[in-house]
Amino acid sequence: MQKLLISVVGVALGLATPDVVAAQDWTGAYGGVTLGYTTGNAKHSFDNGAPSGNASPEGVLLGGFLGYGMQSGTMIYGIEGDIEVNDASGTFVDTTGSTSAGTTTGKVQGSIRGVFGVAGQLGGKPARYYATAGWAVGKFDFLGGPSVAGTNPYSETLNGWTAGIGMDVKVQANTSLRVEYRYTDFGEASGSLTPTLPAVTMPVKIDQHAIRVGVRLDF
Repeated sequence: MQKLLISVVGVALGLATPDVVAAQDWTGAYGGVTLGYTTGNAKHSFDNGAPSGNASPEGVLLGGFLGYGMQSGTMIYGIEGDIEVNDASGTFVDTTGSTSAGTTTGKVQGSIRGVFGVAGQLGGKPARYYATAGWAVGKFDFLGGPSVAGTNPYSETLNGWTAGIGMDVKVQANTSLRVEYRYTDFGEASGSLTPTLPAVTMPVKIDQHAIRVGVRLDF
């Protein structure tokens, strides 16, 4: 899945030479669905001095988006929101000195973003090339402890930011194909390792790289 998505993005970006002469109006409401692949960092640390480690969660994202855009000349601006199921998961085990372990698992995530772009063409078809940035939220489950990361769970919903680039290419009058890359910094979670280590806190800093492909429908 990861290699397929990277190949699609590579081909699309290789062809992406905007032609602002043949711009199409992208004003109005729209929505769609996306399938993505994510890799990231989940940096676990422990306030009792146990070795830290990176769980490196990776997995599939599946979700949908809604937005509204306005166009002035070839410039496009608007707002967009999305929500996704996140099945990315990763585990680390550090056996040097005092053994430590941790697991981070994604549950659900979303964002509300500004979108700024330009109307053009790709392969003779109308295209929208855009940059996007805004607020991001994500819910994650964590495990941690002195050995195998299968105990002491806690969950937390994090707030952070996201930014990226992408393009929509018209394949029919109201239907476009989408390719997008986005980086998200969810910030830091912090919970105690109950029930066996209630006095120990395990902060986890999470960031994410994601490639998405999808279909957009104009309403």
